Amino acid sequence: MKGKKIISLLLAAAMGISVLAGCGNTIDEKKAGATLDGEEISLGFMNFMARYQQAVYDGQFSGMFGTDMWSQDLFGEGTDMETSVKKNVADNIETLYLLEDHMKDYNVEITEEELAKMEEAARQFLEDNSEKAMKQMGATQEYVKEMLRLNTIQTKMRKAIDAEVDTEVSDEEAAQKTISYVKVNNKSTTDEEGNSRDYTEEEKENLKKEVETFAASAGEDFKAAAEKAGYTVSESSYGADDESLEKVLTEAADKLKEGELTGVITGEEAFYVARMDSTFDEEATEKKKDEIITERKNDHYKEVCDKYKEAAKFELNEKEWAKVKFDDLFTMKQEEPQESEKNADNAGSEENAGSEENADNAENGDAAGSEENADSTENGDAAGSEENADNTDNP
Repeated sequence: MKGKKIISLLLAAAMGISVLAGCGNTIDEKKAGATLDGEEISLGFMNFMARYQQAVYDGQFSGMFGTDMWSQDLFGEGTDMETSVKKNVADNIETLYLLEDHMKDYNVEITEEELAKMEEAARQFLEDNSEKAMKQMGATQEYVKEMLRLNTIQTKMRKAIDAEVDTEVSDEEAAQKTISYVKVNNKSTTDEEGNSRDYTEEEKENLKKEVETFAASAGEDFKAAAEKAGYTVSESSYGADDESLEKVLTEAADKLKEGELTGVITGEEAFYVARMDSTFDEEATEKKKDEIITERKNDHYKEVCDKYKEAAKFELNEKEWAKVKFDDLFTMKQEEPQESEKNADNAGSEENAGSEENADNAENGDAAGSEENADSTENGDAAGSEENADNTDNP
């Protein structure tokens, strides 16, 4: 898809939301869901933000985790998923309004033209999805437009805040080496009945001899020798402070010149044999620089948002917020982008609404205030990740 310009709304608008069952919205949308520095935020809008997020999760994960997923602790936070998502939504709403309050600090503005396009996108969204689902979600023209407006402000503010970050990263700071290696499990094996058992010391010694035989034959063609021995070759890049690979492996590799091999390395639960492919991998180093810059931006953005929160007073109306429930499930129909997407793509300027950072985080349009989500689409796999380390061979 060319540019996800409607922030998180585009996903639902393109799919079509319906509701499996519902007993009606039981909240009083006119009541305050929270106050921020004395200003009320309507429960109706907060309910819509939460139910919209529920619809996104339902469409993506209910088939995987079942219809009772909202009562499960899928995030590992010691509470059910409904509670976790509602907390994130409330935190995000606070951040979005605080970013709006500080627009002047960064000369950020929303134009009348942008607002008009958001109005049209909101109208189209309501038309493209079932009336029953929209009622159950608490979606109105006003609420959908407000979500788009706040997310567009967040996108512009994020860009301005990111611009304050130093993007110069030296080769020394980001330097990456790249190795190929074989990892052979020396802790346990599987018996004929499929049960796992630990190796005996004698079996470990015999296994080590087999790995030594491989190492002695791997000088000319590492991959071919590994294939002949029944081993899998993994490749990984790492830097000075990288902890994704076992320390004994990187320490041994650091002593090598390009093309040289280690002997058999004994790790905590595996034997290794490694070859140094590059003592300075330019491509991996450039990737690491990008990761360092992204991390700096995420840290700075969180620092700014946290500072705003420290100076503000946000009070959640716990009694009313507790009435927002994810009892009924939504479904989404995957479709090819329709004409409505063209309207959605134009909601907000090319500069501010075209950021994939927001589109890919349906929960909150880049989860404003959350460093984990803030630049998720910019983060590639860590250059030093042990991406194939789990390809552990057992002879």
